[in-house]
Amino acid sequence: MWKKYLFSCVFAFLCALPALRATHIVGGEMSYRCLGNNQYEVTLVVFRDCFYGQPWFDSPASIGVFNASNQLVQDLRIFPIGNDTLAPVLTSECFVAPPDVCVHTTTYRRVVNLPPTPGGYTLAYQRCCRNQTIVNIVNPLATGATYSVTISETALQQCNSSPQFSQWPPIYICVGEPLIVDQSATDADGDSLVYKLCEPFSGATQNDPTPQPPGPPPYIPVTWINPPYNVNNMLNGTPGDPPLAIDPVTGLLTALPNTIGQFVVGICVEEYRNGQLIGTMRRDFQYNVGLCGQTVSAFFAPEVQCGNLAVNFENQSSNASTFRWFFNDPGNPGATSTLPNPTYTFSDTGRYTIMLIADPGAFCQDTAYREIHLLPNSLFPGFDIDFGPCSDTVRLTVTDMSFDTASTITSYAWRLSPSGAVSSEQNPEFLIANSGIYTLELTVVAENGCRSTYSESFPVNLITTVPPSAEALCRTDTISLTLNSPGGQTLSYVWSPAQQIISGAGTASVRVSPDMNTVFSVQVTNAAGCSKTFDIPVTVSNIQPPLSATATPDTIAPGETVQLEATFDPGYTYEWSPAGSLNNAGIHNPEATPSQTTVYTVRIRDADGCSNTATLRVVVIAPECRDPYVYVPNGFSPNGDGRNDVLFVRGNFIDELYFVIYDRWGEKVFETSSQGIGWDGRFRGRQLNSDVFAYFLRVRCANGEEYIKKGNVTLLR
Repeated sequence: MWKKYLFSCVFAFLCALPALRATHIVGGEMSYRCLGNNQYEVTLVVFRDCFYGQPWFDSPASIGVFNASNQLVQDLRIFPIGNDTLAPVLTSECFVAPPDVCVHTTTYRRVVNLPPTPGGYTLAYQRCCRNQTIVNIVNPLATGATYSVTISETALQQCNSSPQFSQWPPIYICVGEPLIVDQSATDADGDSLVYKLCEPFSGATQNDPTPQPPGPPPYIPVTWINPPYNVNNMLNGTPGDPPLAIDPVTGLLTALPNTIGQFVVGICVEEYRNGQLIGTMRRDFQYNVGLCGQTVSAFFAPEVQCGNLAVNFENQSSNASTFRWFFNDPGNPGATSTLPNPTYTFSDTGRYTIMLIADPGAFCQDTAYREIHLLPNSLFPGFDIDFGPCSDTVRLTVTDMSFDTASTITSYAWRLSPSGAVSSEQNPEFLIANSGIYTLELTVVAENGCRSTYSESFPVNLITTVPPSAEALCRTDTISLTLNSPGGQTLSYVWSPAQQIISGAGTASVRVSPDMNTVFSVQVTNAAGCSKTFDIPVTVSNIQPPLSATATPDTIAPGETVQLEATFDPGYTYEWSPAGSLNNAGIHNPEATPSQTTVYTVRIRDADGCSNTATLRVVVIAPECRDPYVYVPNGFSPNGDGRNDVLFVRGNFIDELYFVIYDRWGEKVFETSSQGIGWDGRFRGRQLNSDVFAYFLRVRCANGEEYIKKGNVTLLR
């Protein structure tokens, strides 16, 4: 037996899953009682998840009565009688279960006339589905349940009543703890009862979760995930511990569960009279196996504290709500606290044993002890910082200046923020690559256990300028070389060769016009003295790149698209204008959709920076509000092949539209005022057969003209 249990949320995966598509049925059973004169009181008890069961209990539930030929003879529709909530019942009063563990239950009861009949009756109720997180059966979310009872021919003749289980099993059991549960039943007729584990029945589906009436016998058992689970091992995923078992005489259910999860369990009780089996009653239910919490006292306090008699205590207890601290301070006898996390100032340095009682006075109280050592301060950390040469990085050299007047320093812990760099050397170095305000923190520990921390903040200003990449231009052209520098910096610039600078010397951007390949250099210096030199190569060429441009077609109607194309070269960059009617002005072959006649210009630049231009003209003719600019196809085939499945009104410059379709008897089957809505061959949700339909169309075009047309369209299947 474990001595201590830490409260755990391991069980959260069993309950706190996203909303699932099921009722989360947990268990149930059916029984009957003979009242005489062929009258039987039938009782159905159903259990569901408190938090995640959807929807509520069936109202009404359908119980089917089947004869020996499995034919439905009665369909009982019964409304629930109230509901109740089952809370976890654990094997020890010191255990604590997770909060989201509970089950709702309700009862259905009805008196029914069941005259004697050969072979007797089977009564059944079905519901889908079980919890998705059940681990011992296949596809539990799609597995329903059948709760049934058989009234044999002998039972009918002798006015027999079924056994009654004495209690429902606990809904939560502790992993690693022995399970001992009474699952015995009583029998009003004094018959002999024999208990055994049996397979739960499946029943109902996700497509038909509440069959009314239920399906007929025989009923199919659930499918175990085998191995390791089967009717002889319903709980343990790991071999070695005693599996779930039931005493056939006493009905005592025992196990040593070793696997966390949710499990479906089935129990049957057989009823014998004069050595003859006259009936079997079964129940199935869900066991939630998880970690059980227990009151645990625990806390944190520094083992050694120097130069401060006030100690902060951090309570780390679990499953406790009240506390009592004892500080055992001779200078203040009887000093205690009931705060969860107290701070206590001791009267002097020295060693003290602290005691914490969690839930004092309770049956499950627990006690923890910890010794602390308070020392006078003798440890004084410190350091000096030296900055090396800097450009876009700087090296930080640190010299330790710490000392201890009573002990020896044994360890150093450096942390540079915000870079996150750390070191345990006495005199470390750090490389800083970004500007900002930095904090260097040193924590030193002495041989006597004393610990002390010192920190210092300082600014770092680096060169963060970004130079342009290599440039290319044609001879006689000029180009700007610009350094991208973040704001807030005071920078100076020295460019070379100076004789090649046309303008901008001393600034971040200069204009140059070299007549040969040249490498320009610029030295950048900030106010902190950090300096860095950048080289920018410029390549000079005097070759004009070849270029031609075409438009296909070069005459279109408004709303139509034309393909523009310029000479393609992977080394060219392209710039078309005007860009407003283009889908992409930076490629060699954009598509244009001009609303009026437009002259397009394309400018290209090659890898050497040399450029060329070409122009072309696209003519846009005035639109007409009639065929063929506005038209309706004379047929379509809505057969789902993705081609011509929907009938649309066609036209690129329609502003307003009214389109209506009639069948051959004059009934309106489709109507729209939107060009984007077409007819898919359906009327009132039904696909129409192949036929010829009449239509009426009225449009107003972008030029203000109105056009009316009547015609026929053929629907082909």
